[in-house]
Amino acid sequence: MKINKLLLFLLALVSLNSCVEYVDNGTQPDGPEKPEEQVFVAKLSEESEGEFVGDEFIFEATLNGVDVTSSTTFKVNGVAAKGNVYKAIKEGENAVLATMDDFTSTFRFTVKEKDEEEPEPTGNRIEYDGESYPVSETQWGINVNASNQILKYTLSGSDYTLWVMVTGEYDNNGDPVNEFLTAVYVPMINPTTVAFPNEAPSAIIDANIGGGVTINGSKVFDITNSTYVFAGTGNTVPQNWMAQQPAWLGTANYTSTATGESSSNTAQLFWNGNYEAIPVKLGAKSAKTVNINNLKDLNFKKLKSLNETQIKNLKIAK
Repeated sequence: MKINKLLLFLLALVSLNSCVEYVDNGTQPDGPEKPEEQVFVAKLSEESEGEFVGDEFIFEATLNGVDVTSSTTFKVNGVAAKGNVYKAIKEGENAVLATMDDFTSTFRFTVKEKDEEEPEPTGNRIEYDGESYPVSETQWGINVNASNQILKYTLSGSDYTLWVMVTGEYDNNGDPVNEFLTAVYVPMINPTTVAFPNEAPSAIIDANIGGGVTINGSKVFDITNSTYVFAGTGNTVPQNWMAQQPAWLGTANYTSTATGESSSNTAQLFWNGNYEAIPVKLGAKSAKTVNINNLKDLNFKKLKSLNETQIKNLKIAK
């Protein structure tokens, strides 16, 4: 009788031990039945966004569909990962061995070499056709008549002055390598006070009377329209500029977009630095009779040669 009781006890103990099942990250359940098959699977987590060298790759493991990641050890190419996260240090295929108790699972993943991204262009430049071209000098010229008077123009009931704005990179002969040249109307502060382009009380207006973009020594298109946006900082104008000579000096921080007749004719100018301003004779007498035939041929160096009178003699035409 004692032998039968002992045998029954041993059979019951074996039966209980055989019902072990991992749920809730590896804890043993109270359920009475053992699954027919225990399936342990390790793989890249759906939360893993790793793809390139330097990225983090996240692993996960399940037992019969239940998450057992925190109870699992992961090795990548034989080296233990930090928890379930691996930071890739080189490109290529990687082998992962996941273990939990007597369970094992393997899988592979590939790390790509990250293409080096081109740095965003910076500095003073013209951007055209997806490329960036350096510029180093900016000059603005305000239009005056033969008597050295600053000419005023009335547009939609407001007073404007006419300026040629040119920024470029030049060779030893003074010829443009890269150049961005436009003519614009600049609103006056009041009927007797001229505003520089970077202190205008409202937006400056493209004069649509010439100008162009030159790249690597060749004009790529004539400008039919331009817009200017001045930054909130970096824009100064000379003090008492009507009494200064031979040129006015200040700083400007702005971008300009120019377009031509063709849809592919687009260029942007980025300038943040010094400028020089002078009076120039462009031959325009009034807003209705503007005719600047030589504007397309002007450049930074030629503007200087047009300064035939002293700035101190400047007056605003009435």
